[in-house]
Amino acid sequence: MEWFTTEDGKYRIESLSAASFPGALKVIREAFCQDESVCIGTEVNKNPVAAEELLELCADAALDGVSLVAVATDTGEVVSAAFNKLQVATSDSSEKPFFEIFAEERCTQPSSRALIEWMAEVDGRCNFFEKYNVDCSLEIMFLATLREHRFHKLGTILCRTSIELAKKLKNGPVSQITVQDLGPNYSNMAARKPVRKVPKICQALWTAEPTQKIGKALNFVVGIRVSFKDFYYNGKSYADRIGEEVFAEAAAIRID
Repeated sequence: MEWFTTEDGKYRIESLSAASFPGALKVIREAFCQDESVCIGTEVNKNPVAAEELLELCADAALDGVSLVAVATDTGEVVSAAFNKLQVATSDSSEKPFFEIFAEERCTQPSSRALIEWMAEVDGRCNFFEKYNVDCSLEIMFLATLREHRFHKLGTILCRTSIELAKKLKNGPVSQITVQDLGPNYSNMAARKPVRKVPKICQALWTAEPTQKIGKALNFVVGIRVSFKDFYYNGKSYADRIGEEVFAEAAAIRID
C-alpha cells in the first residue's frame, strides 16, 4: 500500500511488502545495526551474526503487516524503514512478553540477546498496558535511515504514518505479508496467526537525541527515562562504548 509521496517528490512512503523487504533489511543492517545507541552499547555493530539475528526479529515483526518504508522515487531504493510490532498484553504475570521469548529461543549471540533483553526490560519498567489501561499497542521497534538520506525528516514521516496506520487497524488489516514473502532465508520461520486485537496506543524506545526529537514533535508522552550508564555489556557500560552521556526514553501516545 502506498501512503503518499513527500512534498519535494523525492520519497514515496509505502507499507512494507515482499518487494521492499530486502531493501528494508539492508537499511537495518547498514544503518540501525551500525549506528543505533544500544547496538553500539551491546557491540551488535561489531558482530555480523548478531546483526543477522536482529534481522530475523524484523522478519518476524513484518508478519504483523504494520511496518513501513521510504523509497527514493528516482532509484526505487528503500532508504528508510520502520519495523513496527503489534504488542499484546500478557494475560498473567507468568507469561513472558514477545521480546523476552525471542531473546531466549532465537538468539545465539550474547550481543543480540542483550539488545533484545534491554528492550524487554525497559518496556517492562514502564508498562504502558497498565499505564493506559489497554491490551494492545503498536510499537515502533526499529527505525533507521541510510546515512546519505538523513536530514530529510524521513524518521518523523515514518513515525507519523505509523500512528495513522495504527488508527486504521480498527477497520481491519492495512496490508498483509506472509512467510513466503520474506524470501528463502526465512522460509523455515513458523507461520503464526495474525494479531486480531486493535492497538489503542503507539509506543517506542527513543535511544538518541534525533528520535527523542521525533517523539516530542509528535506529542509522545515520556513514561520513563533511563541512563546508558546503568546498563552493562561484557563488563563495560553502554555509555562508555557510545562515547557520550546519553539516555533512552520509553514513550507512548494514545490512539483516538
